[in-house]
Amino acid sequence: MAYEYGSGSKTLELPNPYQLQNRLLALCAVLLAGAGVTCLFWAQGAMQESALGRVAAPLLVGLALLSGGVVAGATASTRLRFFFGRGRPKSLAEELPPGVTGTSPRADALKELMRQGGLTYEEPVGAVEGLLYHWVPTLITAPSAVQQLARRTMFNLAAIAATLLSFIVSWLVFGSAATRPWIGILYFVFGVVFLLRPVWTEGRARVSIAALVGLVAAAILAPVAIGLVAPHLPSLGNFSVNTQTFVMLGAALVACALSMAAVLAQVDAAPQTRASVEQHRLSMNAPPAMLMDELDRILQAAWTERIPNRRYARIDPATDASTPSGAFAGELLQESQPIPVSGTRAPTFAVALQAPRYRALLALDVFATVLVALACAIALVFVHGFDVTVPWQQNRFSLAGTSAILALVAMFCFQSAARLWGRFNFESMLTWVELMGSYQTSRIGTGNNFSSRMNTDNTVVRTESMTLRVWRARIESVVFGKDAPRQVTAMFSTDADAQALAADLMQFARSQSVLVAPFSGEDETRIAALNAGERAMLGPGEGASAAQVQHHLRTAAALAGGSAASAPAAPATRFCPACGHAVTPGARFCANCAAPLTTSTDTERLP
Repeated sequence: MAYEYGSGSKTLELPNPYQLQNRLLALCAVLLAGAGVTCLFWAQGAMQESALGRVAAPLLVGLALLSGGVVAGATASTRLRFFFGRGRPKSLAEELPPGVTGTSPRADALKELMRQGGLTYEEPVGAVEGLLYHWVPTLITAPSAVQQLARRTMFNLAAIAATLLSFIVSWLVFGSAATRPWIGILYFVFGVVFLLRPVWTEGRARVSIAALVGLVAAAILAPVAIGLVAPHLPSLGNFSVNTQTFVMLGAALVACALSMAAVLAQVDAAPQTRASVEQHRLSMNAPPAMLMDELDRILQAAWTERIPNRRYARIDPATDASTPSGAFAGELLQESQPIPVSGTRAPTFAVALQAPRYRALLALDVFATVLVALACAIALVFVHGFDVTVPWQQNRFSLAGTSAILALVAMFCFQSAARLWGRFNFESMLTWVELMGSYQTSRIGTGNNFSSRMNTDNTVVRTESMTLRVWRARIESVVFGKDAPRQVTAMFSTDADAQALAADLMQFARSQSVLVAPFSGEDETRIAALNAGERAMLGPGEGASAAQVQHHLRTAAALAGGSAASAPAAPATRFCPACGHAVTPGARFCANCAAPLTTSTDTERLP
């Protein structure tokens, strides 16, 4: 997708929606890079002291922290500028190139949307989704992307909460000193495999009804079962992942709760869904295809920011002049260039704290930043106090695991917030015109075949009782990400626009003529020359003298040439006022009838 710059208007220059998150990502990049460089300096000092046993931990942790800082900084750098070209947002259906006719299933869905005047949404399925839609009734009219995020986040939240509750009951109520380390390992593996891994990969936790029943049973029976087999299990010593399990489930629960609040903040009130329609019966003395051409001209005159409309469907009404009658059907579906709704601007910290939609997103990003800071601090403590001589049973890797878990949860928070920060609302005009009816062909001519020197004849295609329907609606649409699919969220009627478009088309149709007549300036000149020639060819019995014949011939020649005014003036021929005979220049008497020639003006004037 290319970026197209236009200096005429800045309407399509959208503000960068990721400004706040970029600042927090830059702060995280500084924290991670600073902690990573610190660890590398510690590794350098250990190498200089030849304490090779203390080099591995700061070296590996430092490289990991430094890599995380580079990734965070690169993510923020790629979104410092936000380019939104004229080809964006994506169209609601497949666009037709100029000169191509046809339609598509998505275009048919748009036409059905305008005809029905209602938006279609997927119904919730499942117990958790049913509880969610009962809790938030207006979620059913939210954009599909918001509904999908809400369903997935709600399910993940319920699964993590059930797992954490089961772990607390099993560990705190029924556990013992011998079984608690194994309980922690069991729930840690379950949480990583079935909960956090799908959540981090933007999926849904793989917890079914059977899994929920198993969690309840495990909370009661797992401690007893582990106690029975504990004598046959290897000794763990002081090793335990209970802290990591608590941190993992607790941090993930808070992250999902904040993400759920951010998603629900995107839900608006139930939208309007109404389109304007004008239906008329129309007859015209021209093929219906001419009405499509006029429709193209009218719609082009109303282009938004002089950007061509997006054509989704076009079927030209076909008529055959060789057949006496027939039926036709045509349609045109176009959308004007979507522009941001009024008041779109990049949120600042003050605006984000006041607007509920941005407040939850900012809280999610701030929570992620706090987790990154804690992860860096715990990693530094781990590296600074790491002793390679201590056996693994002494839980020496506990802090490293906790730091990694916090960093992963922070990454999930940033990803969830970024998806919602990229929301844009657009508005545009959707126009659908239908033509259906029958036509008749006939021949019509002008002029009298016996007395007229000019006759015209043409074949006329006459449209009889055509049905003209004009559908228009101002639609609002939303995208989550500049290259993401766009969805219609509301439709508003525009009765005045629909009536004006229908009136223009009807006026054009009624102004068509069935007669063929010359109307250009060249036609008028040639007709005048022909008329002058016809008058010159009249017989003597019709009262034409020789001087009049000569005058008409001169007039016809002048009109046919068209350039006599610009040519050099020739000497005027003199004629006798009595007999019309040509006389020599300067003569005072006519050589034919001896009539006196008084002045040059008289002799030059034709009788």
